[in-house]
Amino acid sequence: MNAAMWSRRVLVVAGLAGMGWWVWLALTSIPPQWWLPWGVWLAGSVALHDAVLAPLVIVLGWLVLVRLPALARRRPQGQVVASGLRNVWTGVVLRGAVMVLGTLLLVWLVALWSTSR
Repeated sequence: MNAAMWSRRVLVVAGLAGMGWWVWLALTSIPPQWWLPWGVWLAGSVALHDAVLAPLVIVLGWLVLVRLPALARRRPQGQVVASGLRNVWTGVVLRGAVMVLGTLLLVWLVALWSTSR
């Protein structure tokens, strides 16, 4: 098994474990009468992302790449170039940590808000 396949399997297992923990936390922390509104809110956020935010980012990226002059897009001389496997994995881990912690913060805020009502 090569490194890419091993990495993929590790990330899939970690993602499934994280989703399972999130589902357990949601089902034990949120009262049953809140499950339907919470599910609607989650489905709405996915629909908003897929219908509005993702196409907007694609259009903005296209505008920057096509319309912005090449001179303005040139890399500054002092910028550090991210190269090598360690830098890539550091970026993956940091982005994953931000996503997980942001999701946990939202779950905690919803639970805190629902207990205060």
